[in-house]
Amino acid sequence: MLAVLSVAVPGLSAEETIHAGTVIYTKNAGNYTYIRLKEAGKKIWLATSPIRVSVGDPIEYVGGDVMKTFESKAMNRTFDEIRFVARIRVVKNGPLSDNQAMASVAHPKSSPVAPVPKKGEIKKTGKEKTVEEIFSGREQLKDLPVTLRGKVIKVSRNILKKNWITLSDGTGTAPDDRIVAVTTDLVTPGDVATVTGTLKTNVNLGAGYKYKVLIDDAEFAK
Repeated sequence: MLAVLSVAVPGLSAEETIHAGTVIYTKNAGNYTYIRLKEAGKKIWLATSPIRVSVGDPIEYVGGDVMKTFESKAMNRTFDEIRFVARIRVVKNGPLSDNQAMASVAHPKSSPVAPVPKKGEIKKTGKEKTVEEIFSGREQLKDLPVTLRGKVIKVSRNILKKNWITLSDGTGTAPDDRIVAVTTDLVTPGDVATVTGTLKTNVNLGAGYKYKVLIDDAEFAK
């Protein structure tokens, strides 16, 4: 099930502004260090992989991914908004460095991009929809199972424990010539595959990241 959240969306880069603030609360819980930070007069929540930090410490961080209504069982609470960061430091401890345990969230591992196929290059094997048909019929197909046969042009792995697969079949007009499928399966750029999942429309991941269509809970077959 696709959650409403803000992530480092494939194809979009994270901000590089250095943010600074003072720790007013911190706790290690589960796999994370949770930090309540006072930054520019506002109080915000951060989470990162475990680090040594104390109340009163000045810290700096870069980028990160905002999640809304994030439920933490370890903290026994739901955060209205929390930012997961990988590049963070206590100012007295030296230069910024990647917090590797969080790298899969803040800096998803992306495979090389394969070229978009030419029109007619991808042949249907059954009753699959084309990318163009899915976009044009998205209101009628909303929340229904859809099947698409296309070429994998990009794979972004391990974004919140899912793989984000971008496919194209040579139909449609840019930017509506490719579709992202969210899955636990893993394929390789350049593969031609058939994907089946639930079509979601007008998906808003926050921070201005939106999809007209997206295939959720997708399963792949070659």
